[in-house]
Amino acid sequence: MAENELLDVGSRRRYKRWREALGDPNLSPAAVADCLPEEFVAILRNALRRKPLYLILKACSQDRSVLREAVNNFKDRDMAKLVERAHTIARSTDPSVVARKLAELLVDKFVDRANRYALKHDHNTNAARHAALANETSARLTACLPEISGLLDASLRGDPIRRARNIPKQKIPAKTLNAMSLSSLSAKETRADGPTNA
Repeated sequence: MAENELLDVGSRRRYKRWREALGDPNLSPAAVADCLPEEFVAILRNALRRKPLYLILKACSQDRSVLREAVNNFKDRDMAKLVERAHTIARSTDPSVVARKLAELLVDKFVDRANRYALKHDHNTNAARHAALANETSARLTACLPEISGLLDASLRGDPIRRARNIPKQKIPAKTLNAMSLSSLSAKETRADGPTNA
């Protein structure tokens, strides 16, 4: 996995829906921003499945040389440095505390990257539209902080990160479907047999 893959909004393989939406002048800033959170969380989940952050958090409680080595040997150095920074700011080695701060730092950095990319590549926007897009992007990703924090917390604890499961649609029991069909059929018959105005 390439370094910075999570934050690489310009990659042809990532954030495709968002970049397509960004290029559509007919879409509202809210509609464009709606594309980002789902893609961001999916990429984060995949990144954490391969790069457990507990290795960095564990090194944070040891001497500087151990931490330096852990950061330098971690495949995604940017993420390793963010863990180190979150640990320093939070002044804690509690995974849940560090995860909350790390989620904030990660989202802030990602929002900045997305907004810079949008400003550079969205030639159809005026200043007001770009400001609205920046606000909507920040709001959408901030709303995902609990989910992002949960994934980071699991990785900082060394828990396995599971693939996202598609929630199956609820099946309507056959009896209910039959009852619904019969009631709609009798309603049609009543309308057909009802009195007509002469």
